[in-house]
Amino acid sequence: MIRSAVQSERGFSLVELLVVIVVIGILAGAAMQSMDVAIKDARQIKTERELEMLAKAIVGDPSVTNGTARSDFGYVGDIGAFPSNLQALYQNPGGYSTWDGPYVPPEFSQDSTGFKTDEWGTLYSYSGGLTISSTGSGATISKKIADATGDYLLNTINGTIKDAANDPPGASYADSVNVVITIPNGAGSTTSKTYSPDAAGTFTLDSIPVGTHLLRLIYTPEVDTLTRYLTVLPRHKNQPSYRFASAHFGGGGGGSCSGNVTLRPSGAGSLSNLTTDGCGSNWQCVDETSSDDDATRVKRGSNSYLTDVYALENPADTSCPVTSVTVYCRARKHHTLGAVKPTVYVSGTEYNGSEQSVTTSYADYHQEWTTNPATSLAWTWQEVINLEAGLALKGQNAGKPGYCTQVWVVVAYSD
Repeated sequence: MIRSAVQSERGFSLVELLVVIVVIGILAGAAMQSMDVAIKDARQIKTERELEMLAKAIVGDPSVTNGTARSDFGYVGDIGAFPSNLQALYQNPGGYSTWDGPYVPPEFSQDSTGFKTDEWGTLYSYSGGLTISSTGSGATISKKIADATGDYLLNTINGTIKDAANDPPGASYADSVNVVITIPNGAGSTTSKTYSPDAAGTFTLDSIPVGTHLLRLIYTPEVDTLTRYLTVLPRHKNQPSYRFASAHFGGGGGGSCSGNVTLRPSGAGSLSNLTTDGCGSNWQCVDETSSDDDATRVKRGSNSYLTDVYALENPADTSCPVTSVTVYCRARKHHTLGAVKPTVYVSGTEYNGSEQSVTTSYADYHQEWTTNPATSLAWTWQEVINLEAGLALKGQNAGKPGYCTQVWVVVAYSD
């Protein structure tokens, strides 16, 4: 009895302890190996997401739209060229006036270097080509930005221009029409390219980068200008068509009682609530014939509306019936939030158009009134002469305002 008790209490043998230690070592090694694999997988997934983010910063995100039109074209859409390095996505590469970055998301833009390295701390490989690569894992993880640079820089657009009667210019008027598109020039500024249609009104714009670009169609004998914004997508296939408001080409050839007149701000109006930027008086910030974008502008640094209205030039001819008054505002937002309401001010009362969300690049927004909102009757020329017009504007906050750089009014008239 005593010997059995002693034997049951003697503990583990040396061999048994060695077996236990070996088993624990094997389990620990397996666990460490599994953890290493999990960490590597997580780093690879996050690196792939960062590569996707950088690609969208360069060429834009197709899912970001303004209404039904794509509105995000990244660095390429603003500059008209691919960046020479990733730093250009964070910092203006040389005083470029069209640069509107940072193009990387806010969580990356707070760090001037972190967005350029993968999850292993190795710099991404990019020098202006079509591929961004990560090598920190010991293997190459690549993201293809585009199939070809020409898809984003060298698009061709075929369009047509006719008059109000749907007549083409014909051989007699084709050389009297200029089609002018303003695009980024690839070096931080813009350039304008001018084309003329053929007799059928067809024109072709060549070597156009992606983005939203100012397009002007001008009937030169009467300086009748149709202003539009053309959104160009990669491998552009749309065939836009445009019509002047007057019958310039056929039939009566555009009689004296059919057309429109453009009126621009000429003085202070009854409401001057927006903040000036780069100019003296509010109306002087928005009165230019050709937009100067951020050089002079009014702004609103709050997510609530304030209104500016301006006195307007007087029309030269008041002999034809007015058919509509349209107020145009060229505006943009700084960041996420921003909206505009084109506005008329009649008989001491402010009448706002519909709310229109604005993009981060300047674009034109407008509201048409076919009757005087104060009377619900057709406009008279005296009402147009007394008219003040402008906009209600809001942004996001003091650091991320909404901006307006240009305001004008188009008065249409016809028998």
